[in-house]
Amino acid sequence: MMFREAQGTLAQFLSPLTIEDFAERVLLGGFVKIEGDPRAPRASLLGPSPENTLLGAWHLAPKLTFHSANATGAAPSLEGVRDAADFQARIETFHARNYSVRFPELRPLSSALERVARALEVVLLKPVTASAFWSRGGMRAPVHYDDHDLLVAQLQGTKRWYVSSKPSELNNTWKIIPKGAPDLGPHQSVDVRPGDLMYLPRGTLHSVDSEGESLHVSIGFTPITVREALIAAVDHLSDLDPGLRTTLGGQLQFRVNGTGLERMAPPVLNAAAGVLQMCRTPGFLASALQWRAARAVAALEALPQPARPEAVQLDTALVHAEGAFCNLTASPETIDVSYPGGHLYIHRGTQQCVEYIVNTPRFRVRDIPGNVGDDIRVALAQQFLNSGFLERA
Repeated sequence: MMFREAQGTLAQFLSPLTIEDFAERVLLGGFVKIEGDPRAPRASLLGPSPENTLLGAWHLAPKLTFHSANATGAAPSLEGVRDAADFQARIETFHARNYSVRFPELRPLSSALERVARALEVVLLKPVTASAFWSRGGMRAPVHYDDHDLLVAQLQGTKRWYVSSKPSELNNTWKIIPKGAPDLGPHQSVDVRPGDLMYLPRGTLHSVDSEGESLHVSIGFTPITVREALIAAVDHLSDLDPGLRTTLGGQLQFRVNGTGLERMAPPVLNAAAGVLQMCRTPGFLASALQWRAARAVAALEALPQPARPEAVQLDTALVHAEGAFCNLTASPETIDVSYPGGHLYIHRGTQQCVEYIVNTPRFRVRDIPGNVGDDIRVALAQQFLNSGFLERA
């Protein structure tokens, strides 16, 4: 997926909100509701019958979760689901007892949803998840917050959301000492209908009521934070300065709980000063974030790879695989092509060839430009085909 293609996909999904507003205003602000239309493309993220899409995914049964603040009975077991009919019966029991059921890992079930999620990954360079919440009338959700940002698209029915008016604390993802049951406090009531879209920053307290059958999709992600940019700077300097890679030494557990910890401080303070100095050096932070992007893209879920890739020839026509994208970084000798699931390390002398391959959605192998022999063209195309980035036209 080319960057412009990703932008176009997101523009359609977010409309009438623009991508610029989303990136520069919404992601830096608080809760936002975007009015929609039942005929909007985002209302069809799970196809014409989202219930049937979910009921057909009975292989997800062990991974389903559920919640309710007014359950009328114990939740049914999700163990040993035999088939789609058995699955449907258990979902109906959840609904009859006022539970909202969460279906995770939905991206493989819908090409439209997968496309939106991948477009977000291309733009944000962060992993994106997708879940659906399905409830019937009378369900009331407990007050809670999520540890990632959410784009919530209402697909069917209506819901009333109660969203805290307090700015989110943007909680870290690791566990802390609990403060007791969350209190929604001052809040706003928001009614949503099919086609409506909402953005909730991570940590936003909220609750939901369902007056009738309701189904929405939550697309989850966390934008790059200041903390992550700082970690990228530390990681980049660690590649350049062996001092950051040295062992701190000492019996840390004893020193944390007793005396002598001050002897461990100087190397840490020196390293922190070095990071600050380098961050003030023009180009260093940009380079650090570029290398972070290479690692982040490679860590995404792998592209499907051919089980037995056929050998390519000069006249083989190739296309970018659905959802394929990459990030290019380079040393003086080597290009790092990072793609979802891995890296290709290619000699810098083939840069023109590599740039053509990743920027041309369809081509023949013999069309690859550059001052190289045909054997190099074939070898490069084969590498990209084997990785899953390319497939035969």
